[in-house]
Amino acid sequence: MTLREPPLKLPRYSQNHCIQNEINNLEKEHQPVNFKIKQLDQMLHKAGAKAIPKYRKIKSLKTCGKGIWNSKISQKSKEAKRANWQWKNSKNSNSDSEKKEMVRRKRELRQLQRQAHASKKDNMISDIMQASENDSKTFHKLIRMQRSNSNINTDILILDGTKYTEDELMDGWKIHFEKLATPSMNDSFDVERQNLCKLQNYIISTSTNTKIPITPTTCKEVMNAVEKLNTGKSADENGIQAEHFRNAKEELAPLLCEIINQIFQDLDIPDSMKSGILTPILKKGKDKNIPGNYRGIVVTNTFSKILESIIKDRLEEQLKKTQNPLQRGFTEKASSKFTAFITAETIALYRKLNMELEVLTLDAEKAFDTVNHDIMFNKLYQDGVEGDMWSLMNNMYKGMTFKVKWDNHLTDNINIAQGIRQGAKLSTLLYKRYNNTILNSLTISTLGAKFGDIGVASPACADDIVLLGPSTEMQAMIDVVQYNTRRDLVKLNPGKTEVIRMAKKNNNVSSEYTLEGQEIKRVQKLKHLGITYQENNKINLDERLKMGRQTIYALLGSGLHARSGMSPVVLMKIWNTYVVPRFLYGLEVQNPTKTDIKKLEQLQRKVCRQFQCLPERTSSIAVYALTGAEPIEVTLDKYCINLFFGIARLDSTIEKQMLLWESANANANDTLFINKIAGILEKYGMHTPMELLINPPSKHMGKTMIKVQ
Repeated sequence: MTLREPPLKLPRYSQNHCIQNEINNLEKEHQPVNFKIKQLDQMLHKAGAKAIPKYRKIKSLKTCGKGIWNSKISQKSKEAKRANWQWKNSKNSNSDSEKKEMVRRKRELRQLQRQAHASKKDNMISDIMQASENDSKTFHKLIRMQRSNSNINTDILILDGTKYTEDELMDGWKIHFEKLATPSMNDSFDVERQNLCKLQNYIISTSTNTKIPITPTTCKEVMNAVEKLNTGKSADENGIQAEHFRNAKEELAPLLCEIINQIFQDLDIPDSMKSGILTPILKKGKDKNIPGNYRGIVVTNTFSKILESIIKDRLEEQLKKTQNPLQRGFTEKASSKFTAFITAETIALYRKLNMELEVLTLDAEKAFDTVNHDIMFNKLYQDGVEGDMWSLMNNMYKGMTFKVKWDNHLTDNINIAQGIRQGAKLSTLLYKRYNNTILNSLTISTLGAKFGDIGVASPACADDIVLLGPSTEMQAMIDVVQYNTRRDLVKLNPGKTEVIRMAKKNNNVSSEYTLEGQEIKRVQKLKHLGITYQENNKINLDERLKMGRQTIYALLGSGLHARSGMSPVVLMKIWNTYVVPRFLYGLEVQNPTKTDIKKLEQLQRKVCRQFQCLPERTSSIAVYALTGAEPIEVTLDKYCINLFFGIARLDSTIEKQMLLWESANANANDTLFINKIAGILEKYGMHTPMELLINPPSKHMGKTMIKVQ
């Protein structure tokens, strides 16, 4: 097996003057961008080779069993095989002695294997305990190794009824992703719209009136972009990682600035920056033999990440003004919980007012992979991205390619004729602009749910859109979405679209809605952004308890006690880090009852007792005092305060407007969030919600306040 090249742990290049010396030796005359980037890659590799022993040496190891093979096991295995051969080939009809010898040798082999497994487990536990104290990164890495499932690769692919095995596997991957990257027209699509966008884009690209130059970048802007590169990631196709740039950003900044400014001037993106390596990642709980169950994550050129980061920072401020306020995905200082907050509070208000409310979740097939490039760039132009910046981004997506990587093999280049690369810096920004039209159309229509006088009909997190409204308007909202998706060449999946009634039954008659000619499935519970909504408005307690148990058992096995060799302190750190956030996820936007919290608390106390080998009769105070654990109620209070502070810090957002409306209109016995947070703040002696909404604490101050209280 060939191991993946580990992330670089580079000493600072400047200490050995490696980078600076290489920069001084570069050819100074004007050269094409492609040539300069190639020189840059060679220079980084050369400097790395001088600064690091055994630079880029990839080890090849032969793995046996589960990595427990050693010389003793190897010797016993040979003896067991020899004894088995002697027994099978014995001419003596009464071969009991040979059989007994064979059984003895096999027992000795299994004994050594069990000892090796136990030794490996002890070493893992020792490493986790040591890392938990002072090396957070290693701690999380070891935990992920323990919980990961190594059996994720498949030896067979089934694509459109055809099986691809062994040597044909790469052909199967190529055919699948090639088909995905090639536009396919549906009979319901508005092809005329695409043709019109093509014509408009051609006029824009050839018109001299739209030639607005791009403002040159600066060394400071380049260094900020380099600082944003994520470390510890895979190298790109040329073997360059983020660490190459981050460990020498001051020395490299002038050169990078020069190359990027030349790109801004020439409006030409080299082919080397348009290529990437796509790795199929299996979606959770899906059949690994079906290619459609994989998500393609692309490792893009590292230098292109710097360029895209600079462009993204410039465009985000410009495009943020026209972004629909109900889009909370990939938005600074916002999260998916804000989308869930809008949905949950709207449900709570409609139940309070005894008004009918339907909740419908939409599903678009391969949303990121089927974005039409002509329409996408036409929308960007309509949103105000003009001149050379528009031309540069348009050129960036022309001739784009990727190779599929599977089991250390690569396919040939595949041309990307549609879709955006999941993993590229600009992808999130481009997708938000693409589906912004749907949200704007729903807002302009004034259809759907209202929170007071605030329109909350379509909260969204990237491609996850939920429709909120009465049954009398829901079909009209679906038609608006359908009209826009057909114009954008997006295919909705009626089979995965679901609807649930969350407030006031209308004469016990269920309304029927259709999408693309098919009836939408009505359900009694519905999951959106990881949060389950039930028709009776209760939380999914049994599912959460089951998830908590399954998570901790998957991490530690069934032996949840100190005798396993791990200290209770480390066990509690694993519980608090990996389990608690998972089985409490989203409860801050829902309304768990005291009984719900009590049952969640019982699970935590039971686990804490098992961690410490304490009897069932041990008091709760003793259980928590010995481990320093927080009661579930306290943890939920912290989650609620964090969410409240996050919303309070954002001015002119839908969420803050909703909280201000609740402050002015809510009654004391309402189940709205403002009442819940008011009780929590009063419990800990903090300011009132209105005072904090008017004068919100900074992020650092908010964390300090929570910690002190």
